[in-house]
Amino acid sequence: MAQRRSLLLIHHRDVRSPFSATVPHYISTKLATVHTVHVICSADKDHDTGDTGNTSVVYHPIRTGNTRLVSTIAFFIIATLYATVLGARHRFDATYGFQRTLVQAWVGAIAGDSRFVAGLQVVPVRQKRDFVTSRQADMSPAERLSVMIWTGYAAAVKVALQRCDQVTCLTEGIRQVTEQEYGLDLSSAAVIGMGVDTETFEPADGRQTGDSFSRPLTVTYVGSLGAARGLPHVIEALAECGETFEFHIAGDGQSGYIDAMQAKAAKLGVADQIVWYGRVPHSDVPGLLTRTDVAISPLEDIESYRISFPAKLLEYMAAGAVVMATDIPPHQRLITDGDNGLLYDGTATGLCSAIEQCLDDPALAGQIERTARETAEAHDWDTVVDKHAAALFPTATPSQATP
Repeated sequence: MAQRRSLLLIHHRDVRSPFSATVPHYISTKLATVHTVHVICSADKDHDTGDTGNTSVVYHPIRTGNTRLVSTIAFFIIATLYATVLGARHRFDATYGFQRTLVQAWVGAIAGDSRFVAGLQVVPVRQKRDFVTSRQADMSPAERLSVMIWTGYAAAVKVALQRCDQVTCLTEGIRQVTEQEYGLDLSSAAVIGMGVDTETFEPADGRQTGDSFSRPLTVTYVGSLGAARGLPHVIEALAECGETFEFHIAGDGQSGYIDAMQAKAAKLGVADQIVWYGRVPHSDVPGLLTRTDVAISPLEDIESYRISFPAKLLEYMAAGAVVMATDIPPHQRLITDGDNGLLYDGTATGLCSAIEQCLDDPALAGQIERTARETAEAHDWDTVVDKHAAALFPTATPSQATP
C-alpha cells in the first residue's frame, strides 16, 4: 500500500480551476487521490463553479476584494496567518509555495517543521515589477507604491529561496534568469515542464482530418488578449489571405485593447471573418478545439515568453488540431516544423504561407495532427505530477508518489 503523505500548497490564484493556476491545480487534485492535500488560494469571483477539481482536496479559499493593491496586501497577510495555523496544526510533510507565495510557504514550513519546496512558473517579482516600471512616465501614486512594495518583497523572496529545501522551475530559462536576478545558485533545481489532460483534451470521434479541410479554414486562438500576444498580424493576415480562413478568438483582456483590435479588423474590412467568444470556461475549451481546423499561438518574441512554457500548445495538440505558432524559442521546444506543427515568422505573410501549405498538402496536415497527439501523450499530467511528487517527497518511491 502506498505511504500516505501530507502537503500544504499555497498559490495566489484560484487553484480550484486549471484556468488560472494550471500546475498547482493538477498537482493538488492528482496527489489528493493518494495523499492528504490542503490548498490555500485566492477565491476568484469568476471561478467556474462547475469545475471543482478533486473533492479530496481541502481548499482554504481567501476572498480579498477587487482593489488590486489592497487585495494583494490582504491576501499576503491572511495567507501567511493561514499557513502558520495550518502548518502548526497538521505538520505537513511538505509545504509547496509558488512565486508570489514563497514567503507564506516558508512561514508555514517553519510552523510545521515541514519540507519547504519553492515552485517557479515565472521569475519571482521580476515580471510584475517590470510591467509596472515600464510605465514610469504615467505611473499613478498607487503604482509607485506598488513598485516600492514589490522591491521590498523581492528581498524577502531571496531569503525564502535561500532557505528552501528544493526548487522546481517550469523551464531552464526561468532557472537561469532567477539565478541572475537573485544572485543564487539554483543548479540543483528540478526543471519540470507543463502537462496536458489527454483524457479531457482529445480529438472528437469522427473528427475530420486535414484530408477533408475546406475553405475557409477555422483558425482558433485560446488565451489572454493583450500586447505581444500577436493578434494584429493575424488580423492583417485575414485581409492578405482573402477569405482563406476565419479567426475565432476565445479569451479576454483589457477592453481598450479588444476595442482597438476590433477597430483594426473593421478598418481592414475583415470584421465579419472574426468570432469573439470572450472568456470561455476551461471546461468548454476541449469542445471548442475539436471544432477547429487550426489552433494558433501567435506570440511575439519577448523575454517573458522566451523563458516560458507554452502550455496551450499541448492542449491544441491533444485535441487533434493542426498547430501553427510563431518561430520563437518556447514554441521551438515543443514543435518540429512540418512534423507535429507548423512554425512561421510572425508576420501576416508568413501566416498566410503556412495556411496555404496546410490547404495545398492535406496529407501533411493529417500527419501533423497524428504526430501532435503523440507529443501531447508524452506530456500527460500523471507523468508531470510524478516529477513534482519526487521533489516534494524525495524518500517516497515512484509507486508511492502517484496512484
